[in-house]
Amino acid sequence: MKSYFIPVLALVLMACKKEAALTASPVEKFYTLPQGNAPADKDILDIHGKFGTYILYRFSQDDYAYNYYNELKDSAFNANPAYIDTALGFFRHQLMDQYPEKFLRKTMPFKVLLAAYIGAGSARSATGFATTQSMLAIGWADSTLLQKTPAELRKIRSQMHRFYWERAYRTESFVLPPAFLATAPDYQKINVDNRYSEGVVADGYYSLNLNEGQDFVAYIELITGKTTAELEAGLFQPSIDTKGLIRKRYQIIVDYYKQEFGVDLQAIGQLP
Repeated sequence: MKSYFIPVLALVLMACKKEAALTASPVEKFYTLPQGNAPADKDILDIHGKFGTYILYRFSQDDYAYNYYNELKDSAFNANPAYIDTALGFFRHQLMDQYPEKFLRKTMPFKVLLAAYIGAGSARSATGFATTQSMLAIGWADSTLLQKTPAELRKIRSQMHRFYWERAYRTESFVLPPAFLATAPDYQKINVDNRYSEGVVADGYYSLNLNEGQDFVAYIELITGKTTAELEAGLFQPSIDTKGLIRKRYQIIVDYYKQEFGVDLQAIGQLP
């Protein structure tokens, strides 16, 4: 038996040595960057290197619509090459530059699509943004962004922040402030007449459609799109915010994410 034991032991040791020498396969790249020769390609490569996010200006309908368990019903159309840099610059300066790197590392989507526009056929989306679990689409990579007034650009900015947080919320990249949830109303009882008194600023999400997520991202849009002076002259007025709940829930969100991530949402709303 000893004569068999030694050769078998040697084979086992050789196998272990070979196994230990194995190296991991390189990580598969889902998309090839750069996609062309746009001026924005260097920034696109820098973003991918830092966050692993693919910024795409050429993409398929599946890249846009597929959402694991369902599909978006509309379409996004590839960027106008002349405006790729404009759309990416808007995303970087109006959103990425406003958040600490720690927060971006937790919340950046797998891919950001720069689209000429989003819509069904020639009918353009009302917001110009869309999200799935893995994707944020920015439908302003054409000449229309340059034609917007400062007030319109602020509105677009606030919607971009809203959709960014909505996607991050779906993927559980952050948690909603407990105090915000504690002040939430019975959403089934919210309607157009009582929403402000109950501390709800969401517009158009009533009855079965309104939930804590829609409630929250509506506040993100409000905070990043309005200055405090505008709010004092508007929604914060006692005649509108009759129970003080809008002001209270606004402040809960501002304070929570400033402490949690160093994110100053209120400062974004103060930007021109």
